[in-house]
Amino acid sequence: MRQFLLLAGAMAVGLAAACLAAGAMMLPGWMQEQALRNRRPPAVVAAPSAEPQPVAAPEPTPTPLPLMDFTGLLARNPDVVGWITIDDTPVDYPVLQGRDNAFYLRHGLDKEYDNEGIPFADYECDVQNGRHLILYGHNMGEGKTQRFSSLQNYRDPDYYASHPVIRYHTPGESLLYKVVGVCALTARTEDPDYFAFNEYADFGDDDAEHAYLGEMSRRCFYTTGDFVRPDERLLTLCLCTYEMADARLLVMARPLRAGESPDADPVTINESPLLPVRWPTC
Repeated sequence: MRQFLLLAGAMAVGLAAACLAAGAMMLPGWMQEQALRNRRPPAVVAAPSAEPQPVAAPEPTPTPLPLMDFTGLLARNPDVVGWITIDDTPVDYPVLQGRDNAFYLRHGLDKEYDNEGIPFADYECDVQNGRHLILYGHNMGEGKTQRFSSLQNYRDPDYYASHPVIRYHTPGESLLYKVVGVCALTARTEDPDYFAFNEYADFGDDDAEHAYLGEMSRRCFYTTGDFVRPDERLLTLCLCTYEMADARLLVMARPLRAGESPDADPVTINESPLLPVRWPTC
């Protein structure tokens, strides 16, 4: 009995040591995540206004989000172009834009090397006036939460129903975007069904956007509401997905419309989405 107790005690000590070691390994990453999120810009404090004068009732518009003060972030790194947040998820990060789509894959807010990178806008996007804003972020794997990892959950329409909106802030505006569709693409240019979605960093006119939306809707696992109007700015979040090698998952969203609720819209399941030919069938 004594030998059994000694063995059990040794096992307990070993287990505790393993847990402490694992915690020590995870702590720096957790602290880095918290430090990054603590850089969230403060809300702009509006100056007191004069007594309001009566005006005609305007058309209903979405309740504006408070602007953020990016002064501190821009002083730290002028490549900062925005901040993205999805409520009740780990997504709460600054967004940067470099001179290419490679640098911020492996660099952080202060341009230091960081294997997890930081969310960034496609370098060809006009982040102020363009009609298509493409943001990239890493998916660190199943069960992970860093960067864009949690976005892989949007494959499930129930996850969309609980997280239907994206908050996107820039130095000039703060908007809500509604998620409208989720699809998968191959990133291998040699694949016969490769579709270079990121070549559409902007749309020349409504017809060009309409054609693009038609192409993407065929590929969506599901769409929501009445999808996207061809004159609306499109927000696309891109991350890796691991159902096959070199796959990408796209989460698409469009601005909240005048008088529209931020609640989830009805979901239309695509029973036969156009998937990459290498996509697993079971």
